[in-house]
Amino acid sequence: MSNPSTLTSIRLDADTMQSLDMLVGQDGLNNRSDVIRLAIQQLLHGQAKLPGMKSVRIPLGRQMELQLASLYELFGVTHEQAASEGLQLYIDKKVESLDQQDKLNDAVAKSFAATQPSKEYHE
Repeated sequence: MSNPSTLTSIRLDADTMQSLDMLVGQDGLNNRSDVIRLAIQQLLHGQAKLPGMKSVRIPLGRQMELQLASLYELFGVTHEQAASEGLQLYIDKKVESLDQQDKLNDAVAKSFAATQPSKEYHE
């Protein structure tokens, strides 16, 4: 048997109600209450684990969802772990490209400085 529940009233605008109604009937959501309960559960589940941390939502296509499910079965890697690792790889790649760009800019500046005509030759 399910836990006892408490009735809570909320006010929603017409657009929000229309959006809720469009979700009724999808993925086992039988009524507005099911949609609202799922939204609240997703909000609470998506909260950052520690103070000062942020969380992000990433929409997954069907193919990516299937691939992540396979990786979970093979390696025990959750969607969150895969997303976090992917973000870290992205950050590392961008920082590396910035470092390379800085090195290139420095080399160009040194080369430019070395090839600038001296004032003594242009008087």
